[in-house]
Amino acid sequence: MPQTLRVLAVGAHPDDIEIACGGTLARYALAGHHIMMCYATNGDKGHLEIPPAELATIREREARAAAAVIGAEVFWMGFPDGELFYDRQTREAF
Repeated sequence: MPQTLRVLAVGAHPDDIEIACGGTLARYALAGHHIMMCYATNGDKGHLEIPPAELATIREREARAAAAVIGAEVFWMGFPDGELFYDRQTREAF
């Protein structure tokens, strides 16, 4: 019997994982493996008209919907976009 893998993909921003390796994760999911997607930042920056808090809510909803398509488990770390630093707080969160 083949071993079931636990596959973890980590992205700095919402949509990084889907763009970089979404197809690969979908193939692993179809093969019966457990997929986990970890988003480090909340994606609250990068839009001129949508307020950051609203944009973060939209980006999280989109990320969770994308993960649901392949049955992936989501880990939402929620750091503000552009404020992910290599420091003790970040290391402990991971």
